[in-house]
Amino acid sequence: MPIITRLVQGKKNPNRVNLYLDDEFAFALSIDEVAKHSLKKGLELSDDQIARLKDTDETEYVYTKLLNFLSYRPRTVKEVRDRLYKYDVKEVDKQNTLIDKLQSKGYLDDTAFARWFIESRNTHRPRSKRYLSAELSAKGIAKDIIQAISGEIGDESETIRHLLNKKIGPPHKLEVSEKQKIVGYLARQGFAWDKISEVVKNWESE
Repeated sequence: MPIITRLVQGKKNPNRVNLYLDDEFAFALSIDEVAKHSLKKGLELSDDQIARLKDTDETEYVYTKLLNFLSYRPRTVKEVRDRLYKYDVKEVDKQNTLIDKLQSKGYLDDTAFARWFIESRNTHRPRSKRYLSAELSAKGIAKDIIQAISGEIGDESETIRHLLNKKIGPPHKLEVSEKQKIVGYLARQGFAWDKISEVVKNWESE
C-alpha cells in the first residue's frame, strides 16, 4: 500500500497540508482533517482511504469557493445549489452535505435572505407585495417563508406615495400624459390598478 512520505504545510495557505505518497504529491487537506485522521509520515493508506481523503479534499475546496460566493451578498439555498452545479457537484447528497454545513454555521438562511432582500428593495427599488413575492419565489424562497414575512414588505399606499414624490415631485394636479406615464410606471412595479388610482387621486388633491 502507498505510504505517506511527506506532510508539508502549504505556503499560500498555512491551514492546508500537502500530502505526499511514495515521494509524489497526492493531494492536500486541511490541518484539521490531517489531525482528525491521525495522518503522519510512515502511515500506510489503502486505496479506499486515499479515495475518501481525496473526496474530502475536493469537498473542502468546493466549500471554500462557496464561502467566497457568499461573501459578496446573502444567498438563497437555490442560488447555492445552482452554483454547485456550476462547480460540477451534481450529486444531491453531496450538495445537501455542503448546504447543511453552511446552514449549521449560519452562512445560509432563506428567511434572513428574504428579510435582507425586502429591506434592500424597500430602500432602493420599492415594489408591490405581489412583485416582491414573485421575485422571492423565483429565487427559491418557500411560500411559507414569504407569507411569514410579508408584513415587512411595507404598506403599498405609502410605497406608491413615496414613488410619486420621488418621480414627479410634490403633490399637484397631473396632466393627462403625465398621469398616464406615472400610472404605467407604477403598474410595472406590480401595483394593482385600483390601488394606484386611489392613491394617485388622493395625492393630487392634497
